[in-house]
Amino acid sequence: MADSVSIAIETSCGTGGVALGRGDALLRAVPFDASARHATHLLNELDALLDDENLAPDALDAVYVSVGPGSFTGLRVGVTVARTLAQAVPNLRCVAVPTAAAVAENVRDLPWNHLTVVFDAKGDRVYVQRFGRNGETITADGKATTCTEADFLAAAPRPILLTGEGLDYHDLTGEGVTIAPRERWLPTAEGAWRAGRRLAEAERFTPYLRLLPTYARRPEAVRLWERSGRPDRPAPGAPRDA
Repeated sequence: MADSVSIAIETSCGTGGVALGRGDALLRAVPFDASARHATHLLNELDALLDDENLAPDALDAVYVSVGPGSFTGLRVGVTVARTLAQAVPNLRCVAVPTAAAVAENVRDLPWNHLTVVFDAKGDRVYVQRFGRNGETITADGKATTCTEADFLAAAPRPILLTGEGLDYHDLTGEGVTIAPRERWLPTAEGAWRAGRRLAEAERFTPYLRLLPTYARRPEAVRLWERSGRPDRPAPGAPRDA
């Protein structure tokens, strides 16, 4: 994989971006405002990034895409572009990057032993992913879970560093809890690339047909459909394999 060419796609929040790497080196990361028209911004920036580096799409070996949690629309756009590239470019492999892993990269340089990335799951509930590190390697500690604020604070090890967009909606302050600077809460294309590169080195690729968004909560359309008394039929717009 030393000479592989890879791109990362981050459209899970209003601050989107694309990144390009060769082997273990990140060549360039380009942020853009993805608060609206994700697809237009993403395709334009991706095309410009490849053009600036004199690369055609068929030179790509891997695409690392941030799969959530995050914006319903943004995640679908990023995943759809990654799946389309994988169908169009022979031998292009996909890596589904948990958005929490991309966010964790933002605090790599801060001192911590325990880290949790926090997303909003509505009401008093949070979607959280805990991380630990071994030297320079940041790894997920267990599976992501959804719980109440109180349950999270009761179970979280101390001292702990918190980051993530969920901190805008939940007060998780307490003894032994440190909140990362606000500018480190949102995922970036650079973080998605670094997390994706580690997953690629571990051969954790995802067939493009199985590349799907991860949500902190089920889409409203799905919940309404279930209440309609027709649970035997798929909800409109529900994720499914193509």
